[in-house]
Amino acid sequence: MRAEGQRLARMAGPLVIGQFAVMGMGVTDVIIAGHAGTDDLAAVTIGYYVWDLGMLLVFGILLANSALIGHRYGSGDHEGVRRQFQQCLWLSLPLALFSGLLIWLAILLLPRLDLTPEVARIAAGYLYPTIGSAMLIPIALTFRTTAEGLGLTRPVMWLMLGAFLINIPMNYVLVHGLFGLPKLGGAGCGWATLIAFLLLMIAWTLYSIRSRALAAFGLWRSFERPQPRLMVATLSLGLPIGLSLLAVGGFFAVVPLVMSRLGTEAIAGHAVAMTFDSLMLTIPLGVGQAMSVRVAHEMGGRYPQAARAVCITGMQLLIGIALLQAALIISFREPIAGLFTADPAVRELGTVLLVYAAAYRVFDSVQIGAGMALRGYRDTRVSSAIDVFAYWMFGLPLCYALGFGSRWQEAMGVEGFWLGMVIAIGAAALAISARLAWRSARELRVAEQPASAGEQA
Repeated sequence: MRAEGQRLARMAGPLVIGQFAVMGMGVTDVIIAGHAGTDDLAAVTIGYYVWDLGMLLVFGILLANSALIGHRYGSGDHEGVRRQFQQCLWLSLPLALFSGLLIWLAILLLPRLDLTPEVARIAAGYLYPTIGSAMLIPIALTFRTTAEGLGLTRPVMWLMLGAFLINIPMNYVLVHGLFGLPKLGGAGCGWATLIAFLLLMIAWTLYSIRSRALAAFGLWRSFERPQPRLMVATLSLGLPIGLSLLAVGGFFAVVPLVMSRLGTEAIAGHAVAMTFDSLMLTIPLGVGQAMSVRVAHEMGGRYPQAARAVCITGMQLLIGIALLQAALIISFREPIAGLFTADPAVRELGTVLLVYAAAYRVFDSVQIGAGMALRGYRDTRVSSAIDVFAYWMFGLPLCYALGFGSRWQEAMGVEGFWLGMVIAIGAAALAISARLAWRSARELRVAEQPASAGEQA
């Protein structure tokens, strides 16, 4: 177990930094927009969640590429790695068009939300350039998930970190209109993101062509035509992952839209807690990705006992990290809230909501680890169904009832929404963990059956 913990830590470290960079781009948008004004903060928060909601399904579909590449790599099938990469790249092209269309439709729906005209205007300005970003992401994700599936986590770290570091100054320059450029306010964050993703895709393309680590796989050699069978296999595994991410992330994207009737301060206070939590999310996501790749490698090599050891070690590590994160959030919640806004009312509300975020962080880490380990087993449909039920059929009605009140209790406002979120994610975490325990035990039993039959003969 100790050796496995060290392997996970080595693989997870670069992935954590890479995830920090990905999440950090959204956090940077919100922080810089927040200092431009409360309307900008609310608008960019709405825009960011709309953008996130639009991309979750596509992102989940392409995450399947990491598990499929990992299985082929674990079994020593280099030719299979090449074919999977090429077919996933073909699949990313229609997904890119689909992604851009989703963001465009989201912009058309903005006027239907209960937003002030100024907030709606800034949110639309933020989303227009993200149409281009949305079309670049599926292609860049194909490169990224291929590298992750092969265990090449350092390139992921450096390239994502580069995009993050480019995004920070571009945000500041475009939001505040420096160097003679127009002052775009919150909309400038969207243009900064587009520039960062364009450079990221170029960097990934060059890496895939020139990297020595990828040379043995010949990713671009004898480029094949689209093979529907292989693309359908990726969709079959990835679509449940996408639906699961849509259920979870979509839930958290819809919540601020539903609570918009509580006012701009409520949305901004929610943004403080949710945005900081997304930053804390980078660590369990990195560990969870490492678990997924390690499980895929072991199952590809037909070592279910080693795969189970990965799950046990990874879950122990995640729970320990989550408890430490929760303690830090509670201890430093006041200065954390002060980082996001100078508005006293928003800062006070954010301080209160960070306590709920601490509890949420523990349950979410458990859910992430169990769900990602199941992807390594190529088991995605049950966890997807659990997420859909836990968040949309149970969680959203609960949040609404607690937030706006019902015949059984008084309205709790934004705190009610957060209490409902914590309960929903707790239920999902327990159910998905149980599925992982069952699946890892089942793989062990299946592996032992031939040996048992041979011994009896």
